Amino acid sequence: MNKNVETARRLADLIVASGEHSADMLYITRLNLPDAFVYLGLPEEKMAIVSDLEYDRAQVNAPGYLKVCNQNEFVAPGAKTVDLLKLLHNKYALQGFRVPYDFPVGLAAQLRNVGIECFVSSGSFFPQRNIKDDYEISCIRQAMKINATAMQKAFETIANCSVDKDNRLLLDGEVFTSERLRSVIDSTLAAHDAVGSGTIAAGGVQSSMPHHRGEGALYAHTPIVIDIFPRMNSNGYYGDLTRTVVKGQAPEIVQNAFEAVKIVRDECKAMTRAGVAGSVPYDHAMQRLTELGFPTGSNAKGFYGFFHGLGHGVGLEIHESPRLSRNVKHLLQPGEVVTVEPGVYYPEWGGIRLEDIVVVRSNGCDCLTDVPTFLEIK
Repeated sequence: MNKNVETARRLADLIVASGEHSADMLYITRLNLPDAFVYLGLPEEKMAIVSDLEYDRAQVNAPGYLKVCNQNEFVAPGAKTVDLLKLLHNKYALQGFRVPYDFPVGLAAQLRNVGIECFVSSGSFFPQRNIKDDYEISCIRQAMKINATAMQKAFETIANCSVDKDNRLLLDGEVFTSERLRSVIDSTLAAHDAVGSGTIAAGGVQSSMPHHRGEGALYAHTPIVIDIFPRMNSNGYYGDLTRTVVKGQAPEIVQNAFEAVKIVRDECKAMTRAGVAGSVPYDHAMQRLTELGFPTGSNAKGFYGFFHGLGHGVGLEIHESPRLSRNVKHLLQPGEVVTVEPGVYYPEWGGIRLEDIVVVRSNGCDCLTDVPTFLEIK
């Protein structure tokens, strides 16, 4: 959107989405509602317009700055969303709506058909989302405590496994699989009112593919990458945590890779502070992993080494700004929450990834992760 056009017109911010599925909607309204509703941000007022079904709950849970309205205050029951928006557009003498990039294209077309313009935000709809306040940090900290509980349960379950003659892990007389390990993790999260979606429990050579969820039998003496990123049902905030473990004796190459990644993770955490460009710790990780004997490149088998970003923001989305990665010029700011997660991956033997979450401060960072870092489980 042309900024000159934006400032010359009387526009209102408009989101039509559910709090469960739109991070922007949940951020501005703090209403974690399952069905789509309307947020209208006027220069003089912020409003959430909801159905009869959600009106009472929304009034109780809305922040003080948000006015909660029943949609029947504006239109008859059963009216279409476009009719409600047309009425709001006229009532508040608007010249259009500023909408987020993921605004429903069908609804935008309906608005255009009745002569109402939608101006798509040229960047982040709420750039202030990058900076977490005390409430948001407490939500992420809560998610990380539950995450730690689930990770510890994973460690205990692997420890309780035996090993058969083919080096497969066995639990209760049955082959222990990636799928069963994920079930242990996700059920632990569910018991603490969090949802694990996409949990990774990848063993052996599958661990050399960073986002491989893992499938089939898990084996002793090979790395198992466990990456857990739960969403809290109560507030919508995420946690993110990765550890890599080996049941039994780790081969020398795996031990060396683990130590290298651990060293680099801790060095990069130490250099993460306000005023540092996102590319700086990433470049350090790439250089140091190469120096420690784990270069990055590609061959006929694909990519190997450290071939993903060092970190990403975490909040109401599991991947959000800012980024710690190649060519990122953004200077970190106090209150931003990012992961620090170097890794190395080689199709010959597997991968290692270690991930913590930190809050950026003016003179360093605070780590929100309280899970030990070790390799072998006996």
